[in-house]
Amino acid sequence: DSQRSEHLRMMRILTDRKRKGDLADQLICDHALFHLEADLRWLELTAARLGQLAKVVAP
Repeated sequence: DSQRSEHLRMMRILTDRKRKGDLADQLICDHALFHLEADLRWLELTAARLGQLAKVVAP
């Protein structure tokens, strides 16, 4: 959960920077934000499947 919290913290910082920045800053921030968002989705998906994984690994 600490990784998720850190991702969200960075997303807030990047969103603020994007809002204040020029076009180049906006593009850089968008790139980073999309990666962080994808990581968050992967973390949530993986967490949702941990029970299923436990059954496969230790039947």
